[in-house]
Amino acid sequence: MTASFSLSPQARDLYEQLSTLHNWQDIYRAVIVAAQKQAPLAEEFRTPDYQVDGCEAQVWLKPNHSDTAVHFEFASQSRMIFALTYAALLPLQGQPPQLARQFDVEQWLQQCNLVRHLAPSRSNGVYQIIRAALASI
Repeated sequence: MTASFSLSPQARDLYEQLSTLHNWQDIYRAVIVAAQKQAPLAEEFRTPDYQVDGCEAQVWLKPNHSDTAVHFEFASQSRMIFALTYAALLPLQGQPPQLARQFDVEQWLQQCNLVRHLAPSRSNGVYQIIRAALASI
């Protein structure tokens, strides 16, 4: 994170909850529950134009950015990938584009205990989503 980067209350709450958990089942459950706050991308946008390549599960990512804030809508056929996408992109939501580009999402996921237990294929998929999100900013 950068010195001027300020986490939203939702991102701070998620971090505080996940960083204290060490059992993968507890982490899995917590991130799934947290992601239920996020409405999935509308069906009409689940098209090849918004599909993220490189993921085993289908993922659609629709950036909605302005000059002052970034925002992502997304969906996945996998509940876990949806939850991991939510967790990965949560600290970027609402941030100014310049700060969002500088945020270290990989470090964020490590600090939240979300990468240790991921299978390589799932981890690669999550990083493809992050790359697609950051490339859109």
